[in-house]
Amino acid sequence: MSTKTVPTTPTPTQGEMYLVSAGIGDADNLTLKALKTIQSADLILAMPFVEKQLAEHFPEGVEILDAGHGLFTSLARSGVDSSEIEKRETHVRHRVRQAVSEGLCVVVVEFGDPTLFGPQVGYLGEFHDLNPVIIPGISSFNAANALLAQPLLHSSSQRLMMTTAGGIKDYTGIPPDVLVLFTMRLNVEELCSNLLKLYTSDTPLVLVLSAGFNKHERVIHLTLESFREQGEELEIPWACLIYVGAIDVDR
Repeated sequence: MSTKTVPTTPTPTQGEMYLVSAGIGDADNLTLKALKTIQSADLILAMPFVEKQLAEHFPEGVEILDAGHGLFTSLARSGVDSSEIEKRETHVRHRVRQAVSEGLCVVVVEFGDPTLFGPQVGYLGEFHDLNPVIIPGISSFNAANALLAQPLLHSSSQRLMMTTAGGIKDYTGIPPDVLVLFTMRLNVEELCSNLLKLYTSDTPLVLVLSAGFNKHERVIHLTLESFREQGEELEIPWACLIYVGAIDVDR
């Protein structure tokens, strides 16, 4: 008696998911690894302005979805119809999981650091079971440091702390030698009041504006007191980092 093997439909290889940093600012801040990953994509998720800036690097005919701003986090629901956000999340969730199950390469492209204040940081939690791979790039902190063009720490005993402008409100520890602040929802008067609890009014304060955006980047050297006096009059963009403390004001 002979047996006959019945052919089975092969199970597609599990696909891959990537969160790719496109760097910050201009398109040429893209790393080679990020570029290679983007060009291997079958499905790309990106916000419209990211798609517009990087479109020439996307594979021809690739499927593109709007990645949304803050999807899968409370940020997306701030001041908008939550039911509409839920519909978008359901669509993205279904398409990403379907693509990965079909063995496709899914790439989420965003500016800055995908793990730190990134607009697509919610994808890490939502799709953690797919083991998304993070491709790092030039963050706003990297770009701002380059524009500042000076060492931030001069010895191993010095301390640097990074937080948001609002995050310093309840800080009661020893003032760090250098404090670096991300400036989402900046309230100059409130920030200065909080900083004056830690530093003297003549402490150097530097605004690094639009780092990575070659045509717009600027560095403004102030003191804590002069920032308090002039800050509201300055046109401070969303892409701004504030450095407080042991910064060389003569550069």
